Amino acid sequence: MQSFPRLGSVNAALVALYFAPVWGADALRALTSPFYGFEDRVHAVALGYFRALFDLHLGGLLQLSNVLAGTKFVIAIGFLAYLIDFARALAVGRDVNRETLDTVLVVSAIAMMFWAGPALSTADPDLVRMHATQFLLLSGAMIVILIERHIEESRTTEIPAVPGVLQPAESQGRSGNDAQPMHA
Repeated sequence: MQSFPRLGSVNAALVALYFAPVWGADALRALTSPFYGFEDRVHAVALGYFRALFDLHLGGLLQLSNVLAGTKFVIAIGFLAYLIDFARALAVGRDVNRETLDTVLVVSAIAMMFWAGPALSTADPDLVRMHATQFLLLSGAMIVILIERHIEESRTTEIPAVPGVLQPAESQGRSGNDAQPMHA
C-alpha cells in the first residue's frame, strides 16, 4: 500500500488529461460530421495519404474515415479509463493498474503514426508541430515510467555476493553487532 502516487503515474494522468478530451472531441466530431471529418485538416491529410497509398475509391475512403475516427475515440476512452483508475488508486492509496496504463500509452503511440506520418509528408509546419508535441508528451510519459520501473526493479533484486568482498551485515543475515570472524 502506498500513500503517494509515483511520478510516472501522475505524469501519465496529466498526459491523459490532455489526450482524453482532445482526441475524444476530434474523433466524435469526425464520427458525427456529415462530411466524415474532411473539414478537420489533420483527419483530411491522413485520409488523403491513405487514399493515395491504397488507391481507395469513395466508399473505401469513407470507411477508412470512420475507422480512423473510431480508433482515436477508443484511445480517448482508454485515457479516460486510466484517469478513473488513477483517481480510484489515489483515493484508496494503492498503485494504478499497470496493464491499463501500458496498453493505452503503447496503442496511442502506435496509432499516432497513422496521423503523424501523413502530416510529416506534407511538411506543413503547423501539423508537424502539433504531432511532434503530442508524440513528445507520449514518449516523455513512457520514458519516465520506464526509468521508474527500472529503478524499482533494481531495488527489489538482490545483488549476488562476490567472494572476497565484504557484504553489508543485513545481506549476511546478521544484525551487525554479531562477532564476525577475521580472515587473514
